[in-house]
Amino acid sequence: MTATGKYQFHNVEKCKLCGECLSRCPELNLPLDVAKREKLKINRGEISTQVSKACTGCFNCDFYCPNQANPCETIVHHWWEVYRSRGLPERARYFQPLEPVNFRSYVTQRLPADEKARLASWDDISRCEEFIYPGCNVCTVPYLTETSLLPKIPIRGGLSWCCAETYFRTGCYDLAETQGKRMQARFNDMGAKNILMMCTAGTFLFTRVMPDRLGIKFEAKFKPLVRYLWEELQGGRIKVERKLNMTATVQDSCYSKFLEPDYIELPRKILRHIGVEVIEMPRSRDRMVCCGIGAGFSIESCYNTIDLTGSTLKRLGEAKRTNADILCVYCAGCLQMLGSGSLLYPGAQQIYHLLELVQMAAGETPQRRIRQRALTMFSGTLIHQTPRLLSPSRFKPTI
Repeated sequence: MTATGKYQFHNVEKCKLCGECLSRCPELNLPLDVAKREKLKINRGEISTQVSKACTGCFNCDFYCPNQANPCETIVHHWWEVYRSRGLPERARYFQPLEPVNFRSYVTQRLPADEKARLASWDDISRCEEFIYPGCNVCTVPYLTETSLLPKIPIRGGLSWCCAETYFRTGCYDLAETQGKRMQARFNDMGAKNILMMCTAGTFLFTRVMPDRLGIKFEAKFKPLVRYLWEELQGGRIKVERKLNMTATVQDSCYSKFLEPDYIELPRKILRHIGVEVIEMPRSRDRMVCCGIGAGFSIESCYNTIDLTGSTLKRLGEAKRTNADILCVYCAGCLQMLGSGSLLYPGAQQIYHLLELVQMAAGETPQRRIRQRALTMFSGTLIHQTPRLLSPSRFKPTI
């Protein structure tokens, strides 16, 4: 935290107005001279609607900034100020992760009996030093965990175990801090020492955002799923029974560039190891763009259905143009978003989670319930969120 404000995580004093942030941004891609002018305005608190709405809160610009000025948080702080003074449009309520009825709870309440029982068994706060943390998005697709490839340790989680990613990313900083402290206390009470993370966003929040931005430090060590899978494959503990002999393009997680130095390469190493050739989209790796949900994060959009749908379909189109056989994700949130979008995109590639592909190579048959789950997600949005699209009501989220 800086001395200029509890939730002021940017530092305009470090900004040299080089324009790299807005010029290299894969969503804005502004000419360098225009980027410099816009950044000067942003530093003064004059954020244009164009820049604010285009921002998906992916933190790419933080990654590009050579001076550690945290330009993304300059924009998100503007969202924080608007949110605190005016609240959010009613249409954003359905996408708040801890609202009683939200886009994930709608799905989990309608899971098949086997998955519903699996999910219920995870919500256990008894002492447990080592466990798998699924993350909120895996809670909507519990079938992903029905595999012998995961270690023989308990899974602990549920929708109330939220890592607070969307709160932080949309500028609801007070809620992110509150939820972060809740999870800190929960992990401490459980005696957690080693946690295998199926959620890349949660890994980033618990290892970087919470300690570095909010002063919330965790005693447990967090290991990403992709690291675990690579080590198991390399060590021969997961054996490749058959090469898959296919091509894939990869949807990167927004946070992979900030984790371990080779984190962004790990999914690609795994894919090559199991016989999958990777064909990159132009906007991938450290130029990746969000799967679509980020198009709704700005204070101007606040989860406008049109923005979300348009962005997701655009990403599916980029993937399709690679002519790869499939689209591979390693974030269950991307699986949700792109899976739902594929319902509206004729000819979209089949979407696979990386874990499913490793299962196939190891001789297992993944359950592949993505289409049914996408239909449920899509219907929930139509029923609960779309009717509020034009509502003039506003609210302030609470948890």
